[in-house]
Amino acid sequence: MGSRNDVRVLIVQRSLSPPGGGNAVAAWMVQALLDRHRVGTLTAAPWSVEDTNAFYGTSIPRGAATQHVVPRPWRWLAGLPNAHLTRLRMASVYGAARALASQYDVMITAEYYTAFPTRGIQYVQFPAVLSPEPERWPFIVRRYFALCEWVLGAAWTDASRNLTLANSQWTAAGLEQLGELPQPVVLYPPVLDPGAGLPWERRDDTFLIVGRFTPSKRIESAIAIVRRVRTQSIPHARLIIVGSPVDAIYASSLRRAAADEGDWIEFREDLSRDRLYEQMRRSKYGIHAMDREHFGMATAEMTRAGCLVFAHGSGGSTEVLNGETSLLWTTEDEAVQRINAIAGQRRDALDALRARLRAHTEAFSAESFVRRFREIVAAQVS
Repeated sequence: MGSRNDVRVLIVQRSLSPPGGGNAVAAWMVQALLDRHRVGTLTAAPWSVEDTNAFYGTSIPRGAATQHVVPRPWRWLAGLPNAHLTRLRMASVYGAARALASQYDVMITAEYYTAFPTRGIQYVQFPAVLSPEPERWPFIVRRYFALCEWVLGAAWTDASRNLTLANSQWTAAGLEQLGELPQPVVLYPPVLDPGAGLPWERRDDTFLIVGRFTPSKRIESAIAIVRRVRTQSIPHARLIIVGSPVDAIYASSLRRAAADEGDWIEFREDLSRDRLYEQMRRSKYGIHAMDREHFGMATAEMTRAGCLVFAHGSGGSTEVLNGETSLLWTTEDEAVQRINAIAGQRRDALDALRARLRAHTEAFSAESFVRRFREIVAAQVS
C-alpha cells in the first residue's frame, strides 16, 4: 500500500446515531482515523454529524467522512424497533459493504461479527458464537439465518478471518473459551471525562441510573434496592433514571411502577451530554443492575465524575470498578448491605476510594482509545 493517507477505511455500522455504546465506539473510530486515512461510513440510514458529535462527544467535521447508505430496498429496516429483525438489518448493511469492496482497503465494524470481502476488523461487545442455535422454532429460524447469509453474500462464520477486538477482558475471555476465533485484542471503549465534580459533602444523596430503558438493564431491581436503602441508611435518597426509552413497553411499565413509589423517583429522557455530566458531578451514587454487562460505559462515566457506583458483580463491570468488592454485588440483599456500609464510612475513606477509582478509569479514556485504535489499524494496513 502507499502512504497511510492513501489507505481507505470503511466503518460499517447499522447506525452512527445515538443512543448505544456500539454506535459510540464506531463514532470514535471515525474520529480516530480521519486525520490519518481516507474514511467512509456505511449505515442503514443517513446520520447527522451534528447529532453524533453532540451525543458522543466527538468532533467529526461535516463532510470529512464519505457517507454511504444501504440501497433503498433495505432502508425500511432502519425504522424498525431495535430488537426486530436485527440479524437481517445487519446482513443488509454488511451485504452492501461487499459492493464497495473495490473502493476500500480495510473494513471495520463496532457491532458484531461479519464476513468482510477485504481486510477486516470487528469490535465484539459480547461473547457469542458465530452461528447461534435457535432457541425457538428451529425450522423457521434456520431459514431466516439462511436468508440473512444470502443477503450478506457469504457465510457468517467467515468472520473468523477478521482481526477481533473485544471491549473488555471478560468479553475476550468468553470469546477464547468459545474457541472459534483467534485470540481477541482488548480495546476498552472510549469514555469521556465529565470532570471530577463537587466535593463529597456538597453532593446530593442521589442515585443515578444511566442507560437505555430495556429489560436487560433490570431497572426495576435498582428501584427495589434504593427503596430499601431509603428505609435503612439514606432516608432522603432520590433516584434519577436517565436514558432513552428504546423499549416503549418496558419504559411504560417502569413509569407505572415508579408512580406507585412516590416522588423520590424521577425520569429524564435523552438528556444532553452537558446536562447529564452536570448531574453526575453533583450526585453521590450510581447504580447499575445489569447481569453480565459487556463493559459498562455509564458506570465508567459516573465513576470518572466522582460517583460511587454500585454495579452487579459480573461481566465487564468488575473491570470498570477495578474489582472493588465494596461496590460489587450479586443479589439485592448484597447491594443494600454494600450501600449501607458505604453510607456509614468516614468522608476521608470515601474520598480515597473515589480518587483511586478515578485514576483507574483513565485507562478507559477517549484519548487511550484513539491512540490504541490507531496503532491497531496501522499494524493491519502496514
